[in-house]
Amino acid sequence: MSKLDRVKHLTLEDVPKAARTLQESFAKDSLARLLTCHVKDPKQKYELDILLYEAYLRQHIAKGICLGIGESEENFETVAIWSIPSSIDDGIESFHTLMAAGYGKLWEKAGPEGQQKIFEGMLPLLHDTSAKILATDKRFKNKGVYTLVYLGSVASARGKGNVRTIFEYMFKNYIDTPNSNNIAYLESSSPDNIPIYNKFGFHFYKDITLGDKDKLDAVEGDDYAVMNVMIRGSFGQDWTGSATPDSLHKL
Repeated sequence: MSKLDRVKHLTLEDVPKAARTLQESFAKDSLARLLTCHVKDPKQKYELDILLYEAYLRQHIAKGICLGIGESEENFETVAIWSIPSSIDDGIESFHTLMAAGYGKLWEKAGPEGQQKIFEGMLPLLHDTSAKILATDKRFKNKGVYTLVYLGSVASARGKGNVRTIFEYMFKNYIDTPNSNNIAYLESSSPDNIPIYNKFGFHFYKDITLGDKDKLDAVEGDDYAVMNVMIRGSFGQDWTGSATPDSLHKL
């Protein structure tokens, strides 16, 4: 059996398991902590985390691609969530899709502070940043865009090559298909992952910050989170040396 045969396209039935994988994977992540640090009760915080990941999963199962590797009774070893070039036109951000995915329930559970962080902070920031980069930088205009929304693994997946398998699966079957002109985009909230993504053809573009990094005694994960925007050129080509004055913008 090919290692790519281990990859499963997730369905709605897989959402609870996949959400548990992402919750465990990002439990110490600065962005994940920032979004729910106002919730002091551990059980309520866990439930809010799960609601967020479940909503992302349902949304992208409907209008994108969600993949899993290493299914067990409890979870998956690795889970990946992708949006695809047709996701926007297919209605991934439509009210119907968002409500069906569970964002209404997430809004109610998050409370006023969580609503501000998630719905007025994170979601618009990530959307607007990618939209502006892809619309104004000539190196990336008029290309199909695959966005890696989440990629997380539990501790037991370490050393198994699951991340490589996920990327190779996407490159072979979607991103790098013959005669295509696709790029891949991500926003990582861990600088430790930059060299990992470099191995798969991604290059650093810029940092964006959610929250207040400049406040006195600001703590990452409590007051702010920094995300590293990375982009992979068509067929993994290095785009970093192709900038022209017309393609560089202060964002």
